[in-house]
Amino acid sequence: MISTRGAAVLATAALAVVTLTSSCSSPDRPARERTGPATTVPLSPPTPAIPSPASSLTPRPSSAGIAARPADPPTAKRSTAPIRLQIQAIGIDMPVLPVGVAPNGQMDLPPDPATIGWYRFGPSLDSPAGSVVLGGHLDSKEYGVGPLVRLRELQPGALIVLRSAGSTATYRVGDVEQVRKTSLALDRVFARDGSRALRIVTCGGPYNRDRGGYRDNLVVTARAA
Repeated sequence: MISTRGAAVLATAALAVVTLTSSCSSPDRPARERTGPATTVPLSPPTPAIPSPASSLTPRPSSAGIAARPADPPTAKRSTAPIRLQIQAIGIDMPVLPVGVAPNGQMDLPPDPATIGWYRFGPSLDSPAGSVVLGGHLDSKEYGVGPLVRLRELQPGALIVLRSAGSTATYRVGDVEQVRKTSLALDRVFARDGSRALRIVTCGGPYNRDRGGYRDNLVVTARAA
């Protein structure tokens, strides 16, 4: 796990240093695809997930997934959650669920690869700055390959639409990059300031059966159109 905050933040917030689950595929899945719950969710991080200083402040790259920045300190603010991701250029139209942190410290991704998760402790549709981060499984043993496998076909300039119950945000693809999981630039992907952006992250590259995961991450970066 990798942390990008110091001890002062650790003392004031429940830091949730999270990873996308092992191979961007999931062993346990519900019988049917779920759709999103309420369109507003609290931004306060879960209180149980408080890693020790040693585990949260020491970078330990792993092929197991991608690390994410910790949650912000608790706040009373509520946020507009995306409920649908649409990318017409590659035929993607899938539900979005707000996700947090599982008891094991990993990002609690939707088990079905036909659903993508929005990291609710980062920027949202109504945030004036920073990156909205979506992450999902590439495939699953039960359901097979999910729609995110088509992300690699995206070309710069393609439009991406995120919808909530009462609003729509449109982004234009800037680039699609495949990077080693150990080289992922967390501060860039999980930016909480700067221009508004969307990052969609899944796994990519060769699958390592011995290590139980894909070698790389596929990251789509899009800017507000």
